Amino acid sequence: MRSLFSLPRRAVLLGLLALSAAGVTVPDVASAQAATASPVKIRFQLDWRFEASAIPYILAQRKGYFAQEGLDVSINVGSGASATVTRLATGTVDMGVGDMSSVIEFAANNPQLPARAVFLVYENSPAAIMSLKKTGIRRVADLKGKTIGSPVNDGARKVFPLLAAANGLAPNDVTWMSIEPAMRETMLVRGQVDAIAAYLASGLMSLEKLGVPADQIQILPYADNGVQIYGNAVLASTAFLQSHPDAVRGFLKAVARAFKDIYADRAEAVRALKAFEPLIEVPVETTRLNIFLDRQVDTPLSRRNGIGEIDPRRLLENIDRLAPEMKLKTRPDAASLIDMRFLPSRAERAVIAP
Repeated sequence: MRSLFSLPRRAVLLGLLALSAAGVTVPDVASAQAATASPVKIRFQLDWRFEASAIPYILAQRKGYFAQEGLDVSINVGSGASATVTRLATGTVDMGVGDMSSVIEFAANNPQLPARAVFLVYENSPAAIMSLKKTGIRRVADLKGKTIGSPVNDGARKVFPLLAAANGLAPNDVTWMSIEPAMRETMLVRGQVDAIAAYLASGLMSLEKLGVPADQIQILPYADNGVQIYGNAVLASTAFLQSHPDAVRGFLKAVARAFKDIYADRAEAVRALKAFEPLIEVPVETTRLNIFLDRQVDTPLSRRNGIGEIDPRRLLENIDRLAPEMKLKTRPDAASLIDMRFLPSRAERAVIAP
C-alpha cells in the first residue's frame, strides 16, 4: 500500500475533507497542505542550554507538531538571550528566543531592525542576581564594590542598569567578570565572583545541582526590586517574516500546542527533554520546569488572555525606562518591534487550565 504522502496532493486533500464531513477527526486542511508540500527549514536559536525552558520547542519537534505545519526545525543551543538578536542580525538563524530589552537596544542603536517579536514567553523578566548568603549580600545596594559574573550576552546582565538605578547604584559601583555559560554557577561556588546575574530557573537549579542548599542561596529577582519589564519572546528575522509568513504562523501554532501538552503532563515533557538531551538530570529539570511554568509563564494576564501577546503600550513604557539607563541613541517605535499578526487564536493560546 502506498503511503498517504505518495498520493497526489489533490487526492489527499479531497480525502481529508471527506473524512471530516463524515465526522472523523483529521488535521485541519491548512496543516494537511503544509504536510504535503516541501517542508520549510527553520534554524531556531535557543537563549540558553537544553534545559526546561527549551521543552516547548523540543516537544513540538518530537511530537511532530512542526512537521504537521510543514516545517523542518533545527534547534540550536544558546549562549544568552541577547546573543539571539545578534545571530538574527547576521542571518545565521531564522527565529529564536531573545530578550526584549536586547531587541530594544539593537533597534535604538542600529539603522536596521533584524527581527521582530512574534510571541511573548515571559511577561516579566526572569532576571535575578544570585549570591551565597555567606557573602552578606541581602539587598541590591549591597552589591556596591562587588564582582558579578555573567556571560557577556546574558539578558540579566544587559538590563542590570535598570536594577542599579532603581536601587541607588551607579553603573560603575560593580565590576563585571565575563565568563562562559557553563562556568557561571561554578565560579560563584568557588568564590571567584561575589554574585552572578542569571535567569531564575536556570541559575537556582544549577547552584543546587552543584550541591548548594537552597537555604544558602540569596536571590534578588529584578521584578521584585523595581524592574517591571518584558522578558524573553520568540523572535523572527525580518527577512523570514517577509518570505515565510505561513511558516512563522505554523511555528507558533505548534509551540502553543506543546505548551498545552506540558501543562497537561509535566513528567512527559521532562521525558521528552531527556530523550533529546540524555545528559540532563530528570529531578533537576523537573524542578526547573515547575519554576519556569509556575513563576514565569503562569500569570493573571496569561490566564485571562492566553500566552504570547505583547502590549505595545507597555512595551513603550519599557523603552522609556531603558533609554536613559542603557544610553540608547534613539527611542524606537514600540509597534515596529513586534508583529502580533502570527499569533494563534486566543483559544489555542489558553494553555493554562483555570
